[in-house]
Amino acid sequence: MEQNIHTYPYSLALRPSIPADKNSEKKVYPVAQQNKTIGLRLMAKHIHEHNSAFSLGTILGVLGDLVECTVEMLQQGYSVNFDGLCRFYTTISCAGANSIDDFNESFIKKVNLRVDSDVEAESALDVKNIDFEYVPSREAQAIARKNAKENLGNGLPDTGQPSGNGSGSGNGSGSTGGNGDSGDPGDVTG
Repeated sequence: MEQNIHTYPYSLALRPSIPADKNSEKKVYPVAQQNKTIGLRLMAKHIHEHNSAFSLGTILGVLGDLVECTVEMLQQGYSVNFDGLCRFYTTISCAGANSIDDFNESFIKKVNLRVDSDVEAESALDVKNIDFEYVPSREAQAIARKNAKENLGNGLPDTGQPSGNGSGSGNGSGSTGGNGDSGDPGDVTG
């Protein structure tokens, strides 16, 4: 896998140093700020724009088939390895039976999808291969948008800067910070 430098957006958040103990000392952690989720159509377009000899429709069709076939293989108990990216596999959640004779398939409650990253992908995601870019948290961005709308409504110029300190409880959007918590609790630098 080619080692390119890419820009990775993050904000900062004040969080407990021991996630299970909300009263532990608070420390500053980075929070991943995902730009957006890329679906199959946008991924196909991205692949097509990399000088692909295949049409956008062909690429989209192949990716769609890849998804369907991956699910089919997982349903049959196979693990599916995407070399250079990850391995998909399943586990079973169930209630325990008292004995082998007591067990039947009604004990099985759920089949769980699991993913293990590939060493090559992890290497590409090594911090030395990524330029980190500080960006305001989603909460700070929302405050800035609200203030911009208010300022435009009052005839004031839009500065694009959030007012207030930008800290708060967050929006629970699911970004992951350095200590494993999720959500965007707000920017602590504002």
